[in-house]
Amino acid sequence: MPVEVTWWGHATCTIEESGVRLLTDPLFARRLAHLRRRRGAVPPPEAAVADAVLVSHLHADHLHLPSLARLAPGTRLIAPAGASRAVPGLSRLGLSITE
Repeated sequence: MPVEVTWWGHATCTIEESGVRLLTDPLFARRLAHLRRRRGAVPPPEAAVADAVLVSHLHADHLHLPSLARLAPGTRLIAPAGASRAVPGLSRLGLSITE
Protein backbone atom coordinates (compact mmCIF):
# COMPACT_ATOMS: atom_id res chain seq x y z
CA MET A 1 0.00 0.00 0.00
CA PRO A 2 1.46 3.41 -0.94
CA VAL A 3 2.30 6.06 1.63
CA GLU A 4 0.23 9.23 1.25
CA VAL A 5 1.55 12.55 2.57
CA THR A 6 -0.59 15.68 2.82
CA TRP A 7 1.28 18.89 3.63
CA TRP A 8 -0.84 21.42 5.53
CA GLY A 9 1.83 24.12 5.81
CA HIS A 10 4.88 24.86 7.96
CA ALA A 11 5.84 21.52 9.61
CA THR A 12 2.29 20.14 9.67
CA CYS A 13 1.56 17.12 7.54
CA THR A 14 -0.49 13.94 7.63
CA ILE A 15 1.26 10.70 6.75
CA GLU A 16 -1.02 7.75 5.96
CA GLU A 17 -0.05 4.15 5.43
CA SER A 18 -2.07 0.96 5.80
CA GLY A 19 -4.97 2.86 7.37
CA VAL A 20 -2.82 4.55 10.04
CA ARG A 21 -2.70 8.37 10.17
CA LEU A 22 0.22 10.23 11.74
CA LEU A 23 -0.02 14.01 12.12
CA THR A 24 3.17 16.03 12.61
CA ASP A 25 3.58 19.32 14.49
CA PRO A 26 -0.04 20.51 14.12
CA LEU A 27 -0.42 24.24 13.58
CA PHE A 28 -4.03 25.00 12.61
CA ALA A 29 -3.87 28.78 12.74
CA ARG A 30 -3.61 31.48 10.13
CA ARG A 31 -0.97 33.29 12.16
CA LEU A 32 1.26 32.67 15.18
CA ALA A 33 3.48 35.54 16.35
CA HIS A 34 5.61 36.49 13.32
CA LEU A 35 4.61 33.40 11.29
CA ARG A 36 1.86 33.85 8.72
CA ARG A 37 0.27 31.29 6.45
CA ARG A 38 1.21 32.53 2.97
CA ARG A 39 -0.58 29.98 0.82
CA GLY A 40 -3.74 28.04 1.35
CA ALA A 41 -6.38 28.15 4.01
CA VAL A 42 -6.17 26.91 7.56
CA PRO A 43 -6.44 23.09 7.36
CA PRO A 44 -9.97 21.68 7.47
CA PRO A 45 -11.31 19.87 10.57
CA GLU A 46 -10.48 16.46 9.10
CA ALA A 47 -6.77 17.37 9.25
CA ALA A 48 -7.02 16.99 13.04
CA VAL A 49 -8.11 13.35 12.75
CA ALA A 50 -5.13 11.11 13.49
CA ASP A 51 -4.18 7.88 15.22
CA ALA A 52 -1.06 9.54 16.59
CA VAL A 53 0.50 12.99 16.64
CA LEU A 54 4.22 13.67 16.64
CA VAL A 55 5.58 16.90 18.14
CA SER A 56 9.18 17.32 17.07
CA HIS A 57 10.21 19.95 19.63
CA LEU A 58 8.76 22.39 22.15
CA HIS A 59 8.68 25.64 20.15
CA ALA A 60 5.21 27.22 20.06
CA ASP A 61 4.89 26.75 16.29
CA HIS A 62 5.37 22.97 16.68
CA LEU A 63 3.62 22.41 20.01
CA HIS A 64 0.63 24.73 19.60
CA LEU A 65 -1.88 24.08 22.38
CA PRO A 66 -4.95 25.50 20.57
CA SER A 67 -4.23 23.21 17.60
CA LEU A 68 -3.65 20.20 19.85
CA ALA A 69 -6.99 20.97 21.54
CA ARG A 70 -8.70 20.16 18.21
CA LEU A 71 -7.61 16.52 18.50
CA ALA A 72 -10.00 13.89 19.80
CA PRO A 73 -9.59 13.04 23.49
CA GLY A 74 -7.32 10.04 23.96
CA THR A 75 -5.34 10.66 20.76
CA ARG A 76 -1.78 9.43 21.25
CA LEU A 77 0.68 12.33 21.38
CA ILE A 78 4.37 11.56 20.98
CA ALA A 79 6.35 14.46 22.44
CA PRO A 80 9.92 15.16 23.55
CA ALA A 81 10.95 14.05 27.03
CA GLY A 82 9.83 16.54 29.66
CA ALA A 83 7.12 18.12 27.49
CA SER A 84 4.37 17.73 30.11
CA ARG A 85 6.56 19.34 32.74
CA ALA A 86 7.70 22.18 30.47
CA VAL A 87 4.22 22.94 29.07
CA PRO A 88 1.69 22.58 31.92
CA GLY A 89 -1.36 23.08 29.68
CA LEU A 90 -0.45 19.98 27.68
CA SER A 91 -1.67 17.54 30.34
CA ARG A 92 -5.09 19.26 30.45
CA LEU A 93 -5.91 18.39 26.82
CA GLY A 94 -6.96 14.80 27.50
CA LEU A 95 -4.43 13.29 25.10
CA SER A 96 -2.50 10.08 25.70
CA ILE A 97 1.01 11.51 26.03
CA THR A 98 4.16 9.48 25.39
CA GLU A 99 7.42 11.25 26.11
